[in-house]
Amino acid sequence: MANVKNLRTGFTGELNDTSGVTAKAKKAANYVSDEASAVVQSAQDHPSATSTALLVFGAAAFVAGYLIGSASNGASTRRSYW
Repeated sequence: MANVKNLRTGFTGELNDTSGVTAKAKKAANYVSDEASAVVQSAQDHPSATSTALLVFGAAAFVAGYLIGSASNGASTRRSYW
């Protein structure tokens, strides 16, 4: 049975190639755009939760950076004379 939508829009029998790299890239870009807008909407609906999450993430990043920096310092260069 023929697709009625295609008949009404003047379908000529030629379909767009949806298996190419360009089509897949466009589909992936649309998906990422939809997810980003969902994250933005959630952040706008819950500003206190967003700021708390960013604060916790920043504190964890600071602690991780401090620990990595202090561990990579190596042996102390100070000499003890007694």
